[in-house]
Amino acid sequence: MAETEQPISVGIVMRTRDRPVFVLRALASVAAQTYSDYKVMLVNDGGEPLPLDGAIAASKLPPALRAKLTVHHITPGVGRSAAFNSGVAQLDTDLIACLDDDDTWAPDFLSALVAFYRETQAKVPHLGGVAARATARREEIIEGPAGPQIRDLDEEGLPAAFLRPEFFINPLAYACYRQDLYPVQWLIRRDAILAVGGFPETFDVMEDRAFMNRLLARYRIAVLDRKLAFHHRRVNRATDTERDALLNTVDNPSYDWRLHADLARPEVDLAGQAELAATVRSVMADLLAEVNYETSAIWQKVDGEMRELGRRLDSDKAQILAELAARPGAVPTEAAPRMDSIARADVVYDLWQHHAGQPDAHHIVPGRRFSGRLELSIAGAPAGLLLHVAPDQRRLEVQIPQTRDWCALEIALDGLAALGEGLCAHVQLWSLNGYLF
Repeated sequence: MAETEQPISVGIVMRTRDRPVFVLRALASVAAQTYSDYKVMLVNDGGEPLPLDGAIAASKLPPALRAKLTVHHITPGVGRSAAFNSGVAQLDTDLIACLDDDDTWAPDFLSALVAFYRETQAKVPHLGGVAARATARREEIIEGPAGPQIRDLDEEGLPAAFLRPEFFINPLAYACYRQDLYPVQWLIRRDAILAVGGFPETFDVMEDRAFMNRLLARYRIAVLDRKLAFHHRRVNRATDTERDALLNTVDNPSYDWRLHADLARPEVDLAGQAELAATVRSVMADLLAEVNYETSAIWQKVDGEMRELGRRLDSDKAQILAELAARPGAVPTEAAPRMDSIARADVVYDLWQHHAGQPDAHHIVPGRRFSGRLELSIAGAPAGLLLHVAPDQRRLEVQIPQTRDWCALEIALDGLAALGEGLCAHVQLWSLNGYLF
């Protein structure tokens, strides 16, 4: 660090409740940080103090981390939002991070983001904080001789909202759930957190989104294009004995997600401001009209190109049929051949014939052929891949519970035709909900 640069201190708020196995892993990821100017405020929100204190005391956490760690027990619990705000209030650092007990960081998370913050702040006066990219990891809790253990499984894909390439978080996109962040990803100015009132304490879910919407109304958040944060998800959360329902509300049906999602969106209060309200409505009407015009123009352009493509295909098909008909021994035809009109002797592979007209159902193994020539390729090897064939209904169903990052159903063509010969394939796809290609 240059002599002219002022040091930047970081306060880490970690919320927990009766989950010492996660706390020790999170603290270990803090201890591994290459940046040393930090403090940790571990807020135990209503959990049993003795098991947590005992687990920390018996752990192999280094003395340097222990010297920076403060454990704050709150009894009874005050909720996720108030627990975070309590941690912020007890810290006196320049920046604040929110590392919940079941998440972790790469060793250079703090050092990279502090450097990124310093560099960006010099160009952006209203910079409120910075964030890194995230990786989602699937894991499970297993019971071992020494108690519950965490077993890492694999990486899980993130929604597109977490993958947008913009340098800054777009407030409108964030409010509309088209751009997103997990708390584990960000580092925010403490004074900015206090200026917007911290996490809203009437929220016990969606509190980070409500907070971020308010923050983005005043400040900018820049995103470093590096995956330095790890968001962990349990596959067996319904039976996870090391969890608390309030800390894993995805599994908790007792709250109305839609209500809190709408409450988390930015408020627009135009009561008593008739002139401003009329202006806003006029601007929005103009904006929506322009969007409608642009959408219509795009659709007309696409529709025109599709019609032109159709005409070209029809022309090419006619030319191909004419060339085929001109070959010696060819049978003249007036239209494109249909599968139901082709002689059975000309069919080199028939899915229904392969199954001898009998229904079939069995598991599918990625990379191994089934139904003679079909093969499924998929990221990873998830369970629950099933095949069901009903030849009498001309129906084949492939059950894929989770497509992961990519998934493909392939048909092998090897040996179906000699070199230089062509193939005519008849494939009909149908889905109740449509397809996404």
